Amino acid sequence: MREIGPYRVLRAPGTGGAERTHLCRAADGLLVAVEELHPAQAPDPAARRRFARRARAARRIDGPWTLPVLDADPDAERPWLATAHAPAPDLARLLRATGPLPVATVRRLGAGLARALAAGHAAGIVHGGLEPARVLVTAHDTMLTGFGLPPAPGPDGTTGPLGYASPEQIERPADAGPPGDVFALGALLATAAQGRHPWTGRPRPWTADAAATGAGAGAGAGVGPGAGAGIGVGVGAGEARAVRQRTVDGRPDLADVPGALLPALARCLDPDPALRPTPVQLLVLFDPDPDLAPGPDPAPWLPPAGLALTARYAADLPRADEAGPVHLHPLVEHLLIDPRPAGHPA
Repeated sequence: MREIGPYRVLRAPGTGGAERTHLCRAADGLLVAVEELHPAQAPDPAARRRFARRARAARRIDGPWTLPVLDADPDAERPWLATAHAPAPDLARLLRATGPLPVATVRRLGAGLARALAAGHAAGIVHGGLEPARVLVTAHDTMLTGFGLPPAPGPDGTTGPLGYASPEQIERPADAGPPGDVFALGALLATAAQGRHPWTGRPRPWTADAAATGAGAGAGAGVGPGAGAGIGVGVGAGEARAVRQRTVDGRPDLADVPGALLPALARCLDPDPALRPTPVQLLVLFDPDPDLAPGPDPAPWLPPAGLALTARYAADLPRADEAGPVHLHPLVEHLLIDPRPAGHPA
């Protein structure tokens, strides 16, 4: 059985996404998700240095809305990074099951991701690759993955996932910074709120790999029930160019975004990065519905179909007879039971 560094691979990843994610077991039975650097970047010394810097910075990110980075090897043939494994679907799969999410759920989702971005930016790291496949959803809350790995280059050399990359990532990648993450968050939440992507009109999330290959792509972050199943929607090169042009021109389709969310999402998608709110400012704009806030006996924050999907993933752990005794990281275990990890306020 294959090993990556000190970790034994238990499940092969789905294809697609910026990286390849493997479900692995550490020697003590801890379940970890190990992602390898994109093959196009692995031979590049500059990409390896960026990876090493990002991996070090990602270890400093503290908070319950990001998965803890446990280990990394920037000197491996394919540099890799290990985080705690969370048995949870990504947002792309969730939206396939639920369709558009209620306003209160989108607010809660936005607030959690804004907190995760704020923690990353405070540690001096820009995510650069935020998309639905990077958002894991549990019955209680949401977690953002992918801070430690540089976003993979697109087929035309741009950085950031097609449909979520900001205008500056498309036109001036060297100038991209924290406002680009806010732009991607706006595109992600608009998709979740209205059931179609603001740049394509398509009814579900799709990825840069789908645009590059014209075929469905699996979630790079997904390891669990259905991992590897197609979630992307194939688009041709012409449509990809049109999406980039609409992104740069600032012409998102927000016609069906509920009025309670529209002002915040429109500000996130402003083509001028200086006019976008910061993640901290978004916490006010995305103030969650009090009825869905964490606390004693909270009301479910996901629709029934979403709760059913998260339950399937939470129950899907390797059997002892195939992997030996396994366990989850304490932070992940707490998130699956209670939305407020110890020591972290709601």
